[in-house]
Amino acid sequence: MRSLTVFGLWLSFALSGCVGHPAADERALHELWDDFERAFNAGDAVAAASLYAPDSDRIGSSGQKFVGRDAIQSAYAELLARRAADPTSAAFDATVEVRLLREDVALLDGTWSGLRSGQPVRGFFTLTATKQDGRWLIAAGRDRGVVPQSP
Repeated sequence: MRSLTVFGLWLSFALSGCVGHPAADERALHELWDDFERAFNAGDAVAAASLYAPDSDRIGSSGQKFVGRDAIQSAYAELLARRAADPTSAAFDATVEVRLLREDVALLDGTWSGLRSGQPVRGFFTLTATKQDGRWLIAAGRDRGVVPQSP
């Protein structure tokens, strides 16, 4: 009887989410980031914002908060228009580290580099992603600053 109780506890623990597919989720989160980076570099605010959950929020490098996918899309549209008007801007390239907090919540910490007004810059960001209906989406985005970079 005791071994049946131990087995029942083990099974309950296993089914509670401790047994998942972390490698597949990590790949999916890197794909989420790759999709975002592609959309951003293409100047596509609609595609970039579509990777955010409908009730998400984003705080830009200026500290301004945008709540909801529509507001985030508008903010990206303005940002991407400024980038398109700057002939010295270049595609940005990020390195992202993924940390699964739970089977449906992850942090993505990133560093990007690019050109702004012809000068090399580097920035930092953190995204919180949540798995909704089997799909990873950005739930919150935080820009953490931009610094000049040596050429």
